[in-house]
Amino acid sequence: MKATWFFLLWIPLAAFAIGCAGQSHYHGQTMPDPESYNAHFGDMDTDSNGNVDWDEFKGYFPHAEPKVYAALDLNKDGFVDHDEWHEFKEAHGLRHKE
Repeated sequence: MKATWFFLLWIPLAAFAIGCAGQSHYHGQTMPDPESYNAHFGDMDTDSNGNVDWDEFKGYFPHAEPKVYAALDLNKDGFVDHDEWHEFKEAHGLRHKE
């Protein structure tokens, strides 16, 4: 009986941990609630160049920390592009705000 409970409790937890660690938005550090960063990409990209730089990001999210922006910039080019933004949203189950 104990083995059954162990299996029922720990296997799903282990699968969840492995699944989260495989995401490209695994940060390895404490991060703020992703929901507080839910936005349309176009609303942040104020100059409409297809990239959101730190100033645009900080302007849209005044509470933003540089570590959050750095985690979003997957290719480390200094910008968050549309694909990186939507990969972040998908990884955290965020939907378009109405």
